[in-house]
Amino acid sequence: MSTSTSVANAVTGEPHTLELGAGLRPGEMVALGFFIYGLVASLAFALGARERWLAVGLLVLTGAVVISMSRIARPSRLTAAVRDWFPAVLILVAYRVSGLFLIPDSTRRLDLLFVQWDRALLQNPSVTALLSTTAPWLQRYLELAYLMCYPLVPLGLAALSVAAVYDRRRGSAGYDPNKAALIERRYREAIDRFWTTVLLAVLTCYAIYPFFPLTPPRVLFHDVPGPVVEPLLRRVNFWILNQYSVQACIFPSGHVAAVTATALAVRAYLPRVGLLFLVAAASVALATVYGRYHYSADAVAGAAVAAAAFLVARRIQR
Repeated sequence: MSTSTSVANAVTGEPHTLELGAGLRPGEMVALGFFIYGLVASLAFALGARERWLAVGLLVLTGAVVISMSRIARPSRLTAAVRDWFPAVLILVAYRVSGLFLIPDSTRRLDLLFVQWDRALLQNPSVTALLSTTAPWLQRYLELAYLMCYPLVPLGLAALSVAAVYDRRRGSAGYDPNKAALIERRYREAIDRFWTTVLLAVLTCYAIYPFFPLTPPRVLFHDVPGPVVEPLLRRVNFWILNQYSVQACIFPSGHVAAVTATALAVRAYLPRVGLLFLVAAASVALATVYGRYHYSADAVAGAAVAAAAFLVARRIQR
C-alpha cells in the first residue's frame, strides 16, 4: 500500500495503520546521543554502586524503548501517538540521571559571582519601584508563570496536534489524496522539529550543568526582591521542588530552555498561538529570576541555548 493511500485512510477515518516509515527521528537521535553520554558519565563520575546501576538501568531501558518504536514500519494510531509523546518521558529520565552526576562546590564561586549580577539588576531603583507598585499581583502572576513551566512543553505538543486534527478535517471535505498527504507531512515535520528543538535545548542544559554546580539563590541568599509576598502558588512551587527536584540550580536553566524552545517550535507552524507561548516563556524566565529559583545568568543562558537549538533543528530538517 502506498503512503498516500495510508494517509487517505487516516484522514477519512477508515481503519488502517498509518505508514510513517521506520527509523529514528532527529529528536530521538538527540536523546540517544545524551543516553550514550550518560552511560559514559556513569562510568567516569565517582558514583556509588546504587547510583551507577540506577543511571545505567534507566538509560538502557528508555533507549531500548526508543529503538523498538523506531523499528515499527506500520504503526497503529495508538502506537504513533505514544511515540509522539514519549520524548516527554525521555526528558524526565535525563533530568533524573544528570542529577546523579552533580558534585556540589563548597566554595560557591559561581554563586557568589552570579548573585552580584542579580543584585545589580534586582536592586535597580526602577525594578524595585515596579515591584512595589504592582505588589502583590505581579508577584502572584510570576509565581503562576513559574508553575506553568511544567505543562508548557506538553501544551505545545497538544497545540500542534489539535491544529493537525483541524487541518485533517478541513482537508477531508472534497477529499484530495495529495492534499491529505501534504497535511500529514506538514504535521509530521512540525512534531519532528518540535521535539528536535526541545530535546536538543533541554538535554544540552542537563549535560552541561554537572560541570557548573550552583545552589538555588532562594536557598543560599534569601534575597527575594520587592515586598515579601507568600502566596499559595509560591508554596506550591516550593513543594514541587522539594519533592521532585535534584536540589540544585541548573546552568543553563532547563526550565527557560524548555519553554523557549517550545515557543519557538510552535510559532514556526502556528504563528499566533506561538506568540502566546513566547509571552509565557518570557514570563517563566522573569519568574525564575524574581522568585530566586535561578540566577539571571541561568535564564539568559537557557534562552540562548533554546534559540541555538531551534536554528540547528531547522537546519537539520531542511
